[in-house]
Amino acid sequence: MPKRTQAAALFAALALSLAAAPALAKEPTAAEIKMSKDMVRDAITEAKAGRCPEAIRMLKESIALRESAEAYYHLADCQATTGKLKDALGSLKRGQAVADQQKDRAMRATISEGLKVLEAGIPMISLELPAGVEGVAVTIDGAAVPEAELKGPIPVDPGEHTVEVKAPGRKTFTRTVKAEQEARIVVSVELKEGPKEEEVAGGKRTVPLGTWIAAGASVALLAGGVGAFVAAGSEADAGREACAKSPTCDEGQRSTVRSLDGAALGLWIGAGLAAGAAVTLFVLQPKKPADGAAKQGASARVVVGPGSMSIVGAF
Repeated sequence: MPKRTQAAALFAALALSLAAAPALAKEPTAAEIKMSKDMVRDAITEAKAGRCPEAIRMLKESIALRESAEAYYHLADCQATTGKLKDALGSLKRGQAVADQQKDRAMRATISEGLKVLEAGIPMISLELPAGVEGVAVTIDGAAVPEAELKGPIPVDPGEHTVEVKAPGRKTFTRTVKAEQEARIVVSVELKEGPKEEEVAGGKRTVPLGTWIAAGASVALLAGGVGAFVAAGSEADAGREACAKSPTCDEGQRSTVRSLDGAALGLWIGAGLAAGAAVTLFVLQPKKPADGAAKQGASARVVVGPGSMSIVGAF
């Protein structure tokens, strides 16, 4: 099949699949519609008996079978009764949309009245964000607030709520507020300049003098080990040439090679220890507070003596 014909066939198949997609949505059967209505009726009975948690479960199952404005209305009523005003607001708004789809004018009017009452009583938090700050991210009780909702009042349930606001290069703003019924709370957000790059976890970390000394010793020992290793190689080569020209080999030269190899190994071990000391000193260096106040913490210093090196300090 030519490529042009293959492309046309593929396009036609794609068009047919897209056209058929809406038809794949399963419509509830007559039995499911009846079951859904029965569950709504039973849920209303449970709600009147004061068993709202059970009614909420039944209404959600009914909605899963078939959405109805009536189910959303009674679901919102039980959610509001149990203090979940924010959930109730969402249920009423969805119920209003379903009533419009199903052209249920009576239920839409009932839901609209319920919305007016609920919106008048639900606590609202409004945020006054600083101008010119980009990338603002807001959470209330750990739940992200969509950017579209930041410009208007944000509905919340009665009780205490923690507002957290973050932005790149700014210090995190946190405020806990108590929202009572019908409360209208305005939170003025301050996003101060964030810590400088050298500040780590609230303080500045500097490289201590001991770290520089230990690091320098590590480099010097490493270089000395390389020099001893190269010298041992040169001595070994010279010894082999001398042995090839003489009936006997010089044992003193062999001893020199062994000594140089031992020195190289010792110097490399010392370089490794010095490098470890440098890292340890840097990690244990107490951070300097940003406000200049002294803070106590772990400290250490390196002590280098003839043929030895050790770390002393308070941990």
